[in-house]
Amino acid sequence: MKLPRYSLFCMVTLLLFLSCLSDMAIGYYARVLIPMGRENPLPGYVFLPHQQLGRQLPAVIVGVGVGATKIYQYHDHCQNLADRGFAVILIDPSNYPESMTPGPYSWDHDLGYLLGSFNQGYVGAKLAIGKEWYFKSFRAATDFMCAWPLVDREKIVLSGFSQAANAALTCACRDPRIKAVVWNYGGWPWIMQYEPLRLPPVEIFHGENDEVYNVKYAKELAMNLKTSMRPFELNIYPDQKHMFNIYYDLKTENRFMKPALLDAFERMVTFLKRTLGVEASSRRGRS
Repeated sequence: MKLPRYSLFCMVTLLLFLSCLSDMAIGYYARVLIPMGRENPLPGYVFLPHQQLGRQLPAVIVGVGVGATKIYQYHDHCQNLADRGFAVILIDPSNYPESMTPGPYSWDHDLGYLLGSFNQGYVGAKLAIGKEWYFKSFRAATDFMCAWPLVDREKIVLSGFSQAANAALTCACRDPRIKAVVWNYGGWPWIMQYEPLRLPPVEIFHGENDEVYNVKYAKELAMNLKTSMRPFELNIYPDQKHMFNIYYDLKTENRFMKPALLDAFERMVTFLKRTLGVEASSRRGRS
């Protein structure tokens, strides 16, 4: 497989990142910039395992909603996933200016919530006009990960949350490098067209009481995959709402107080390791 052609900017970013690694003994988090051609580069947050590495890693590209890369709970999710033996990068495919998004302690209430709602509406209107710009972010992130010597280019996963989940399906149909998709409570998946027959294995997570996207969309996706005889797993959690497998109150809770979150995480790790043919690793306390 030919490596994508990269700009000097991309290669310098990679070299600076890799220069921080010493004998592949890693416990690393970093902000990187992913080249997007003539457009503004896409910010990405990289998470790598704390344990000693002796092999190339499968990679998970985690796509989240507008401005959600600032949310600490996503960072916690990504680091715990990395500590199970994955290279993880967190992106907002909308590439919305980070300076215009609410912070980690204000996004879910008061003025932060109003600002986030406006941003979501703006991006939604832009998606109604065209969607290729949104898909381009996933392609750029995939190219970026595949350029790392650290990453096993035969084991790339897209994990999308909310609106990004829908785009992950489309991108996986188009890109044979994508070997699995984790679809977290998306909605109206037919708006971003996908071909079930071309999809890799898909794992679906949805809360039964999701207040943003009705659980029926998860069931419809599962039915499309079933009738197309594509491998999938459907996980519907009773009494759970949107972001049930990510959210906890930073001021009063931690992830260990959320049984549904912990269960969904373990199911995801098991699915990914089995699908990618990765040797299972033991739990490391953080997850």
